Amino acid sequence: MLAPLGVFLLGGERAKTTLGDWKDWAAQHNVAVMAVLFFVLGLKLLGDGISILVS
Repeated sequence: MLAPLGVFLLGGERAKTTLGDWKDWAAQHNVAVMAVLFFVLGLKLLGDGISILVS
């Protein structure tokens, strides 16, 4: 989460193109990023539920 801030603060003028590229990548792969996020959250909830049932 701090990577874009670090690039902005330390990158100077070059940071604009780097952050723009990151933004374009995130916009193009939004569905895949959200799918992975929800998959990880689902696994965590499943693990919590199983641990409650076992104990």
